[in-house]
Amino acid sequence: MAEQSSLSPQLETEQASLVVRRVATIALLAVLLGFAMQGLILGAKLLAGGPFPGTKLFVDLTQGVTWSLLVCAGVGIGTSIMKIRAALAGLVAALFAPIALAVAKSVQKVMASAIGVVDQPAALSLVTISAMRAVEYGILGWVLASLVQKEVKSASAYLGAGSTVGIVFGGAIAALGYHAASLGGQSPASAQVAASLVNEIVSPIGCALVIYCGQLVGRNVSMLSGRG
Repeated sequence: MAEQSSLSPQLETEQASLVVRRVATIALLAVLLGFAMQGLILGAKLLAGGPFPGTKLFVDLTQGVTWSLLVCAGVGIGTSIMKIRAALAGLVAALFAPIALAVAKSVQKVMASAIGVVDQPAALSLVTISAMRAVEYGILGWVLASLVQKEVKSASAYLGAGSTVGIVFGGAIAALGYHAASLGGQSPASAQVAASLVNEIVSPIGCALVIYCGQLVGRNVSMLSGRG
C-alpha cells in the first residue's frame, strides 16, 4: 500500500505532463490549420472566378487563425482530459465554439480597422451562427472524445467524424447564410459561396485531424517515456 501511494503522485504528474503536451501540440497544429484553411478558401474563391482579396487577405487570415486556434483548443482540452466523460468533453467544446467565434470576429474588426478595410456584414446574425456552431462542435467534441477514450487509432474514424459533422452542420450553416443573403437582396457571388462551403465543411474535418495528430503525438511520447 505504501509503495502504491508513493507512486501515485508520480503517475499523476506524468499524466498531467502528457495532457499539457497534447494540448500544446493541438494548439500548434490548430494555428497551422488556420493558415491552411485560408489557403484553401483563397483557392476556392479564385477558382470560382473571384478577385484576389488584396489587403483583406490579412483580415481573413487573422480571423481564420484565431478561430481555428481557439475552437480546436477547446475540443482538444475536452478530449485530452481522460478522466471526464465524452458528454462533458462535448460540453467543453460547445462552450468554446461561440467564445472562439466572438473573439475571432473582434480580432477581425480590429485588423480591418487598422488597415482601413471595410468589413462586409454577415448574412446570418452572430447569435445564430454561435448557436449552430456550439451544437456542431459540441457533437464533434463528444464523438472525438469517445474515440479517444476507446483508444481508436484509425485516422479514418476521426476524419469520418469530422466529415459527417462538417457536411451536416457546415452545409446547413452555408445554406442558411446563402438563403439569408438572398432574402436581403445581396445575391452572393459564386466565389463567396465556394469560400463559405470550404470554410464550413472543411474546418471540422481539419479540427478532427488536429485532434487525431495530438493524440498520436501523446501516445508516442508516453511510449518513449515508458521505455526511458
